[in-house]
Amino acid sequence: MDIHQVIADELNLNRANVDSAISLLDEGNTVPFIARYRKEVTGGLNDENMRLIEERLFSLRNLEDRKKTVFKSLEEQKIDNPELLLKIENAMTMAEVEDLYRPYRPKRVTRASKAIKAGLKPLSEYLLTDKTGNLEEEAKKYICEEYKSEKACIQGAFDILAENISDNTNYRIYIKDLAQKRGLMTSTKIEDCQDKTYDNYAQYSRRLSDLRSYHVLAINRGVNKKALNKKIVLDDDAILSHINTFEIPSKTPYYTQFVEMVADSYNRLIYPSVCNDIFSDLMDEASDSAIEEFKISLKATLLQPPLKGKRILGFDPGFSHGCKLAFIDQNGKVLDTYVLNNPFMNDRSKENAKQVLRKLIIKNQTYTIALGNGTASRESQSLLEELKKEYADMKELEIAVVSESGASIYSATELAQKEFPDFEPNLRSAVSIARRLEDPLAELVKIPPESIGVGQYQYDIDSKKLSLALKGVVEDCVNYVGVFVNTASASLLSYVSGISMKIAESIVKYRDENGAIKSRAELKKIPFLGPKAFENCAGFLRIPESKEPLDNTAVHPESYPIAKEILKEMKGTDDNETKEHLKSISQKQLKELSDKLHVGIPTLEDIIKELIQPSRDPRLNAKTAHLTEGVTDIKDLKVGTIMEGTIRNVAGFGFFVDIGVEINGLVYLSEITNKRVEDPHPYGKPGDIVKVKVIGVDLERKRISLSMKNIKQD
Repeated sequence: MDIHQVIADELNLNRANVDSAISLLDEGNTVPFIARYRKEVTGGLNDENMRLIEERLFSLRNLEDRKKTVFKSLEEQKIDNPELLLKIENAMTMAEVEDLYRPYRPKRVTRASKAIKAGLKPLSEYLLTDKTGNLEEEAKKYICEEYKSEKACIQGAFDILAENISDNTNYRIYIKDLAQKRGLMTSTKIEDCQDKTYDNYAQYSRRLSDLRSYHVLAINRGVNKKALNKKIVLDDDAILSHINTFEIPSKTPYYTQFVEMVADSYNRLIYPSVCNDIFSDLMDEASDSAIEEFKISLKATLLQPPLKGKRILGFDPGFSHGCKLAFIDQNGKVLDTYVLNNPFMNDRSKENAKQVLRKLIIKNQTYTIALGNGTASRESQSLLEELKKEYADMKELEIAVVSESGASIYSATELAQKEFPDFEPNLRSAVSIARRLEDPLAELVKIPPESIGVGQYQYDIDSKKLSLALKGVVEDCVNYVGVFVNTASASLLSYVSGISMKIAESIVKYRDENGAIKSRAELKKIPFLGPKAFENCAGFLRIPESKEPLDNTAVHPESYPIAKEILKEMKGTDDNETKEHLKSISQKQLKELSDKLHVGIPTLEDIIKELIQPSRDPRLNAKTAHLTEGVTDIKDLKVGTIMEGTIRNVAGFGFFVDIGVEINGLVYLSEITNKRVEDPHPYGKPGDIVKVKVIGVDLERKRISLSMKNIKQD
């Protein structure tokens, strides 16, 4: 297989560009580095193109490795079948390879293998050609210790034929093709199961071709939770008729026995195996789709706007354990912490909580509050709103509701314990909530991306495949924004192009021992950060403390001479005039500069953008939802109420919207707009503020149904 050509064809990319991209990857270059700094080499392939190339390269190389193993096995078995070898060589999926290899794969002990071992194979061949009807007489010749009667010998011979049929690749292809056209997936609820989560699938039937990824994943989870039974329904009559046409010899005196043997082969061997393959394929497709959903939502969540230049109060709400407070400064450093014990017990405790809060807010000069969206979030919102109304010096309070997902996981990590050794886990959570508003990306990289609270059915997906895909998303987001090397945590640094966790920890240790890093050139002194790592990471690390202004831009050190030549060519009387000259460069001037400086136009354009707006954060300004007062619990919701909320997650079937009652409501596909919606992503992403109408409240199952239809969105 020509892997490079396959990738080029599948992704509709230029072969030469794919060759260059793969060559760069094999040389140890990262996707962000190649996408950002090797545009001329790859013909301008972006990070999305590069991720797809990387994923398919890994998959196809695994496929080729499996083929080599199969070829070696066939060679050892002395199987020389040119047609088979060619089919395996041309197979494009692992399933195709396994189907072709099935007849030759070493088998466990089966009814057929026992019969072959007992010497019954000639009798099975006799069955295919005999027209005399003297089967029992012939079978007497094969009676032995394992098969003590003519009847047993005949059954053993038919077992051999049944297994041969089950190994026929053509039948498996035919059945899978028929299943895709006419097959059904059904599920039923297991009797006595009290779990109502999967009631939508209690009496379920749908064509395989119409199944969406979330249907497959939901049924799979229901089966794993012992709430559902699943079944793939095929056109058995059509399949049996098809096999009979090829397997029952003409004018055979054993027609009825052959029909029974084919049915046995199908029901005992083919159907269970093919159904497993079909469901496995469905799960693979559903998992791939879910991973794509996850990647889109994760990217949107990580790239939510930071709130820079403000002190922030992280407010982790709670009842029995109180509300945990953490005040941070503009750089995320903790200024103060406190626990409001039982603030909602009665009017007196609530009033006391307001007084304490007011004193702490004034003391720490912090008027922006990041309020966690978990238990007691609504009550805490109400308390803060009352504080704003009752005191003139509190009227400027800004309250932003922040997702708590994963905060408790972070608080128990070794990183959190090392960062805040004297804090209780709940106070660490409050710090995390505050920092999520200050800089979502920098804080969320500290927890596994699977725990951030986006995506669907992540625990039902191949964990290795999911982790690899999500790591790529985090890496792309971190490098897209850039990282300040002197303030970044080891967690954040470890996602920078070319930097492993070992190198990230080495950078932090170097900072602790030597003070702030003063230039990109100094990075070369850090242990474990070798030339290749430097090449990959340098352009993504920002050092505003450096005497070299370009160290605080996305211009790579290899391009500093070019950047300085551009500044000479475009120099004005001051910085502002120079930037105006840069903004007004024509295409003709670009081409002239490109020729003069021997640099490609894409790189030239990137450098000019950085010189105009150095170290610009590409994320937008923050915006938060205004929560409806007086609604603190799912029981308070009323059908018909219009509310404002924040999209926390986007799944294949709609939006999960946080309206402040701890449980996120669902805007199903059909409720997003009056038009038919197949894909929700064009209509919203995590972090978006939307107006929704409550259209259903299921207290027993704790489900909230929302609609965005006929509601004007900002």
